[in-house]
Amino acid sequence: MPPLRLFLCVLGASAVNSAALDMPFTLAEPATTSAGIYTTQNKLVSVLWTMKQLPAGRHTASWNPPDAGDYHLKVVASRATYTNLGAIGNSGQPPDVKGHTPTNIESVAVDKDGNVYTANGWDEAGADFKAWSPDGKSLYDADFVIRNGRPNGAPYAIAVDEEYLYCAVGGWEREPWNNRQQIQRFRRKDGKPAPFAGKSEKSSTEEPKAGARRVRTPQGPSETLLDGHIQLYEWPALSLPKDTAEADARLMRAPLRAIDVSGATLYVADAQGGKIRMFDSATGAAKGEFGVYLPTAVAVDPIGQIWVATDHDTVKAYRADGYSGVTYGGLGDVTALAFGPGAALYAADAKSGRVLKLDTGASPAQFVPVLGSKAVSGDRAPDRFYKLRGIAVDNRDNLFTIQREPGSSGARLAKWSPERKLLWEHFATEFVSLGNYGLSDPDTLYTITHHRHKLLDRAKGTWDYRGNTIDLANFPTSDNTYRSDPHGVPRVLRIGQHDFVFHPTGDGVQVYRVEGPVLKLASLVGGNDPSPTGDKGKSKVAKWTWSDTTGAGKPDPIQIKITDDHYTCFGMDVDARAGIWFANTHTHSIWTIPLAGLDVRGNPTYDWSQAREFAPRDKSDLAFDPNMVQAATDGSIYAFGWSKAFPQPKNNPFWMGGTTLARFDATGALLWAVELPQPCVGMDVIPGGQGGVLVGTGKGANILHYTADGLLIGKFQPGEAMGKQSGWLDNHASVAANRDPRDSIVDVFAEEDYACRIAWYRLDDPRGEPHQRPSPQAVTNVHVPARARFV
Repeated sequence: MPPLRLFLCVLGASAVNSAALDMPFTLAEPATTSAGIYTTQNKLVSVLWTMKQLPAGRHTASWNPPDAGDYHLKVVASRATYTNLGAIGNSGQPPDVKGHTPTNIESVAVDKDGNVYTANGWDEAGADFKAWSPDGKSLYDADFVIRNGRPNGAPYAIAVDEEYLYCAVGGWEREPWNNRQQIQRFRRKDGKPAPFAGKSEKSSTEEPKAGARRVRTPQGPSETLLDGHIQLYEWPALSLPKDTAEADARLMRAPLRAIDVSGATLYVADAQGGKIRMFDSATGAAKGEFGVYLPTAVAVDPIGQIWVATDHDTVKAYRADGYSGVTYGGLGDVTALAFGPGAALYAADAKSGRVLKLDTGASPAQFVPVLGSKAVSGDRAPDRFYKLRGIAVDNRDNLFTIQREPGSSGARLAKWSPERKLLWEHFATEFVSLGNYGLSDPDTLYTITHHRHKLLDRAKGTWDYRGNTIDLANFPTSDNTYRSDPHGVPRVLRIGQHDFVFHPTGDGVQVYRVEGPVLKLASLVGGNDPSPTGDKGKSKVAKWTWSDTTGAGKPDPIQIKITDDHYTCFGMDVDARAGIWFANTHTHSIWTIPLAGLDVRGNPTYDWSQAREFAPRDKSDLAFDPNMVQAATDGSIYAFGWSKAFPQPKNNPFWMGGTTLARFDATGALLWAVELPQPCVGMDVIPGGQGGVLVGTGKGANILHYTADGLLIGKFQPGEAMGKQSGWLDNHASVAANRDPRDSIVDVFAEEDYACRIAWYRLDDPRGEPHQRPSPQAVTNVHVPARARFV
């Protein structure tokens, strides 16, 4: 389609009255148009229309001036094109909700036909468990049957026989679900519920009354089924033995660590009870139990011996009466056991990152490694395991492995041949995530969940996952990482001789230095979340900063600079000059912290004493109350929030969002404020000064395109490349924009947590870079006397 010519009709009027003014304008070609009335200082007075399709030719705009003065009309004919290239961070096919790979795979099992089943913990799209064909294609998923069941909950262990799936389920930690720990049963052919056939009672689904708090009393195994499920615990965290080590307590809070089924018996490893429990697989009735210290895995061999991983590093064989036979110790951290053809026993050792096989031909018999090694920072290879969580073996000796990535999200499922060659792999790396690249390397996308992707072909939307970026040497666990929930747009900036990745999480910003495939912590700005200790603080919010002057990559408490002062914000954002911006919800105003300079190692530094209030609390009739702020390269500021004119709707789930979009000039003066068509939660400027701004809606996941003058000129949403599906945008970290320096087209990335991915769009908007492309605009000046009228 040839470029559309844009005509701006400028109307000058003085001492006008309330009579409507008709203002002509001409379009050279059909166009999607938006129009507004502005003062001579270019302040928006009124939006006349948005995104109206008009044919070529002469048109007339009408307006009732509110006051005497000089005004002009702007009509924008948008030439922008929007393309959904696809989504990043999920291997699932087809690229839709039914085909997606979950990010929280906890357990894996395989049936006699080679079909694979995974228990997936929390999955936004309701794939509580998922079935895959032998060649890795999606068959079906739970479709919320556990998450919306009784209790509402999520599965974390799975087993399968010829007819049924069995899942260990943990209910939510609130009434009326009471963190119930159960075994639930489902049909293998389609995943539909198949409650156990024994005597059962119904649970209460009564929500507690507002302000009331029931006494939480831990409960052990029930003698009857509950809602057709084997009921084992309520509130298990309240019955942990005193002084339990945290590594053990973590297992005991979700105590049903593993399941196996053999014949008519279901075997459950109960870490809190210290037992292997046995149940009838048809009725759910208890058939017996025996004691085992901290069992973490269970598998039954063809002759009926029950093999159990106990106390992390030991594997023992038991009879059903609890008699213990052979013992193998010193293995590391055994998270799963599975039998393959010929009664070959395999073990997943998370500590060494290896799959082990019991070599019965050795003297003495011993476990030997057959696949894998422990992953180190930056590893991507499928056989480098970060957290080896589960294994399964089919009747052809194909091996299945699952691993979890370090950080807030990421899981992989792989199939290996009997020769341990990779046959296929599925992975999901992004949940509640957003990514961005730097102008020095526009093909490397860093995500706020600490993953790295390579953008390959922008015409086809292809990409490749390159690995996890967490500095495991300094942060080997998920404790005190100085990371929190994503609350802003990630930025990648070249400062001096180094690239830095800025992650706004919690109420602060974490700055990482790119060192090969790893992000090394370089600077911190924060308050309460994370706190100076690296976790969420419980005391008064303090302002604090740190930079890595020694190259340690981790804060030394002595180096942290704390200011005894108060601020609150939902999140911060970073501009192209590394300045920090945020809406201070304590003062209802806009604040900024400039880059203070570089430390001795070239890391960016910040000083809370240099923070300043950019735009004070709005005391005008608008009463604008900002929630999110982004700075453009021309010094102007975009913000959204609530206002008296456009208040927050009742029962609004997007409390961090806004109904009012505003722009301020470089001095903090309000240029314009417009009503957003619905509550919005994400925002980023379009690079290029006058490029405008993109705003993400909560419901519908639409991205709205506004000009720098406040006119809505386009919107876009997931297309065929994403199966036309997306969940809500529900976070400030939901829209990011960057202009590719090679073709001047804008890459747009958006949160898509429903199918565990990041949406990828391209916006071709020549208006954003007039110095690179001829301007399509023509301006016609028209003088209108007082009380005059176009005819």
